[in-house]
Amino acid sequence: MVTQFIAAFDDIVIGRYNKNRDELDKINVRYVYAPKERVMYDIINENKTITLPAVAVSIKSVARDTSRVFNKLDGFYYSGTSGEERTSRHVKPPVPVNINLGVSILTRYQTDMDQILSNFIPFSNPYVVISWKVPKDFNLSTDQEIRSEVLWDGNVGLNYPTELNASAKARITADTSFTIKGWMFKDVDDPVGNIFYIDQNFNAVDIISGYESMENENSPTESFELSGSPHITDIFYNSVKLFNDTEHGSFNILTNKESGLFTSAGTGTANIELISESSNYDTSATHVRVSGSLPAVYRGIFPVNSITADDVAYSADGQSSGGPVGCFVEVGTLSTAPSGINIILNGTGFANTETVLFSSNNSSLYTSLTSLSATTRQPAISGQSIPFTIVNDNTITFLMPDISGGIGDVIFIPYNKAGYSFSDSTLETETFSGNSTFIKIIS
Repeated sequence: MVTQFIAAFDDIVIGRYNKNRDELDKINVRYVYAPKERVMYDIINENKTITLPAVAVSIKSVARDTSRVFNKLDGFYYSGTSGEERTSRHVKPPVPVNINLGVSILTRYQTDMDQILSNFIPFSNPYVVISWKVPKDFNLSTDQEIRSEVLWDGNVGLNYPTELNASAKARITADTSFTIKGWMFKDVDDPVGNIFYIDQNFNAVDIISGYESMENENSPTESFELSGSPHITDIFYNSVKLFNDTEHGSFNILTNKESGLFTSAGTGTANIELISESSNYDTSATHVRVSGSLPAVYRGIFPVNSITADDVAYSADGQSSGGPVGCFVEVGTLSTAPSGINIILNGTGFANTETVLFSSNNSSLYTSLTSLSATTRQPAISGQSIPFTIVNDNTITFLMPDISGGIGDVIFIPYNKAGYSFSDSTLETETFSGNSTFIKIIS
């Protein structure tokens, strides 16, 4: 604070004039942090280290300011760091203090004194403000500004030489004082855990009957949770916003969609017979795509186990169906999707994302596996960690991993210390369609 005070006035330049008031020279006024007596000694000793004009600044007293103590405050909480980790920090309450500064001005000429006084008296009515910041030792994530008033006492005492010996040079001195309304911080702060969730309940009550009307628990209640975990509102696949599942890769149809009869031959196997006798399966097909009113485990794209002109078999982990069921069937081959597909996740709470996982129901799609521990309200998860870019708190972008040699459903999971979110169930799909947004791998 003292440095800021000196910096506020340490740019005074005075002029030297001839009898016609023509400026002959400009002199920068020197500011030193020292008592006036020390400056006087340096002027008269043999070294003569200080030349006039000069302004001496020193602290005269420090006192607690009771007018700025309102109650027993607990300090304040602020986002900061603890080592490499971002965390909430508890900064204990500082003590308000008044720092009294003595300011002495020493000049050889009256015109020098007049110019120096005119550089601060007009601007200190009633005070000036200096700006400084919370000490860096508190490791706040951003600098927190503090503004302190600097009050001038309104008086300047002038002292002129009255008795001088023949070798002494005349000096004029002026004494005044300022008070800085500052703060003194405690030596340490108190790192605290981060707040990840805030739960709030809003209860509709009858204003006339008052709070007691809630005792019967018949009043409407709306609950709201504010979370620090990521929350996905929508997902873009190759610049296209998804409202439903999409396929990554392509299914090349060899036999167009036909009606079939689905029969399961026991756990893990399924057969589909063509109904139309005029149609035949292309027996060069490597995969089958099944749709219709079947259990979900039998619907989708599967590798072909065996295929004839009128029957195709594939593996599925369901139970016996108990009888033939109508369905739709296509057979064909698969093509791998092009690389470099861009994925964009929009939402909230992405700024502190530590990793993004892609997770699948087919573990053979992984090239590595990362396990993340459980958070306060969510269980542990695992998947493959992928590179990502945080655009801002509302957007994350990354490239679709190169995946081949399997079929499966993929989702993306942004994760931070507060929790995580799944890309297959976004706010948009929940609100408008209720559908999932899985990325279905076909390769």
